[in-house]
Amino acid sequence: MRPGQAAKIIAAIAGLSVLIGLLASAVALPLVGGAGMVTRAASDTFDNLQVPALAQLPSRSEILDANGGLIAYYYPNHIYRVPVSYDQISPDMRNAIVAIEDSRFYQHGALDIRGSLRALVTDLTGGQVQGGSTLAQQYVKNALILTAANPQQAQAATAEDAARKIRELRIAVSVEHALTLHQLLAAYLNVAYFENEAYGVQVAAERYFSTTAARLTLTQSALLAGLVQNPARFDPMTQPAAARGRRDVVLARMAQLHYISQATAAAAAKQPLGLHFSAISLQEGCNSATAADSAWFCDYVLAEMRVNPAYQAAYQQLTTVGGIKVYTTMDEQDQRAAQNAVNFMLPAPPSGWNPGANAAAEVLIQPGTGRVRAIAVDRPYGTGRGQDSIDYAVDTAENGGAGVQTGSSSKLFTLITALKEGVPFGFKLAVTSPDTIGGYYDCHGQSAGVFPVANAEGPGKGTYSLYTGTTQSINVFYAHLEQQVGLCNVVKTAVSMGDHRADGVSLLQGVGKPGSSSYLPPADEIPSFTLGSINVSPMTMAAAYATVAAGGVYCAPVAIREITGIGGKVLPIPPADCHRVMAASVAEAANYILQGVLTSGTAAGDGIGVPAAGKTGTANSFDFAAFGGYTTTLAGYVSMFNPSGPVDHPMVGYASCFRSSGGGQECPGSVFGADAGQIWQMTFNDADLGNASSFAYPSGGDYFREGTGQSVGKPSKP
Repeated sequence: MRPGQAAKIIAAIAGLSVLIGLLASAVALPLVGGAGMVTRAASDTFDNLQVPALAQLPSRSEILDANGGLIAYYYPNHIYRVPVSYDQISPDMRNAIVAIEDSRFYQHGALDIRGSLRALVTDLTGGQVQGGSTLAQQYVKNALILTAANPQQAQAATAEDAARKIRELRIAVSVEHALTLHQLLAAYLNVAYFENEAYGVQVAAERYFSTTAARLTLTQSALLAGLVQNPARFDPMTQPAAARGRRDVVLARMAQLHYISQATAAAAAKQPLGLHFSAISLQEGCNSATAADSAWFCDYVLAEMRVNPAYQAAYQQLTTVGGIKVYTTMDEQDQRAAQNAVNFMLPAPPSGWNPGANAAAEVLIQPGTGRVRAIAVDRPYGTGRGQDSIDYAVDTAENGGAGVQTGSSSKLFTLITALKEGVPFGFKLAVTSPDTIGGYYDCHGQSAGVFPVANAEGPGKGTYSLYTGTTQSINVFYAHLEQQVGLCNVVKTAVSMGDHRADGVSLLQGVGKPGSSSYLPPADEIPSFTLGSINVSPMTMAAAYATVAAGGVYCAPVAIREITGIGGKVLPIPPADCHRVMAASVAEAANYILQGVLTSGTAAGDGIGVPAAGKTGTANSFDFAAFGGYTTTLAGYVSMFNPSGPVDHPMVGYASCFRSSGGGQECPGSVFGADAGQIWQMTFNDADLGNASSFAYPSGGDYFREGTGQSVGKPSKP
């Protein structure tokens, strides 16, 4: 022994003796008379040590569909840990861990004085910090490691010094006050590390033996119990001989303590390791097998929780300690229908069915509730080769792209504005294509310039009613209609129906610095707004079409209906904020016209056998094709485009090819909104439409005062 070392040890033991006295006082001694006052003072001093309380231990969360079915698990900090109760752990496992790690577990309290003195002497004579740790102390150490919020806390939890031991002792006292011995033993086994990313006995049982903690045999239990002292050294996968030797030590110790007989221990020691290693992955989040058909919906839910301040408390718990259940609005049948449809008609490249490598995204929303029923993208989800992590169906902030142009599907907003102003179905205009139209004004009364516009059919003249101009999607007709009802009014109608840029900016605001080459003016300064020239998300458009389906009630899209935290506590979530944005008669009038799109208009042939309405959309140069359609029970919006850069990759020529819903390849030369309508049609044929009914007949507004609009005579006066 080095000079001075003995004195150091004696002083340390004296200090430890005081500490032991304080601990004992705090745990066991009654407060009686003057001596009690002294004890209370000592105990209070110890209790006031600045030691952080144990946080909630990390455990997996569940993301569930509308019916409670599993979409995916989520593990905070990627820690794969599945807590189990005392009764869910085999008796052999419980006995083995007590025998080898803390044989006097049922006799001592948080502090094993004999072991602590031995450990302190070893530490002060140059050995490693070791020994003397009760299961309560080991539980505290592992729990502090698991709950460390930063590297400094993690380092403090594993520091090789006596201060860490004292800290563990202090918390262990509180733990032993709070838990029964059975609860404490289970708690320890739920935080113990068994190597190979196995935290807790349940995951260890699955990892090494493809079983559960409740079914662990004697030899399996002895092997796992032996691991915790030094998981890397006794790893049965890399050090099988050492692992077996350690297992046999555990068996011998169990026999010595009379948990098993000597004969049983000897027989068990002759057994092989019996590993049935399961190379389990975390199966975490949206990459998991359970989320195969719902990965894009899953991704949106997690992204929405991350960026929406309303979910701050829930997201904090999800990513730090877990243990929550996120009940989403996803309908399994609808999700499968949408995902199958986009995958079938536009298979992810490389595919001969999709030589242009085009993409499709679709969103389904329940009218009147805002509940998102499905989100589908035709790309495999992920960051690997051949996968995509951009959710083209949603806004940029929620892992979406730059948005999509909507083409004539945005004529919906001009139609609604005209109907709000009382324009009848039989209102007629004689138009010429191409044309240059002026007289547009923004919301400040300033001129918005002129609009050079042409019909998709090419040059020509014609007379159209509000009904036929919509069902035939006549661009020049709608440019005139937008001018007459007011560009500002049209944009305000769109805003009231939830329409906004994909980057989240209001349509009434510009993007960037005015005068710069990248500046995007407000929509009320863009006469081509009625033809869908502003990038929005399919989610936004689906919500707008759902508004009409709901009789004029707009609901903000919601993908989460409830979140329960630890102990079943309900955490706050934002409401759909459903509110009326147009008279029911206006919505009924729009339904009357938009049904014609599917019977005699641009999407004739895309019907689904039940009353439905919708609108096609084809963007300039065939960069985008879209379809918004709905029944009384479900609304959907589909967009087709090339994600590599639609301006440089228009869907024309060979790039117009896709697999039709009938199974054959279609190469129309140019992709139109009716082609996107086939995806919608295939989806709705398989979706859960519930009790979809006929649309209500227009009951107000005198929209029939100039006839049904389905036949066209001479044009009306402007």
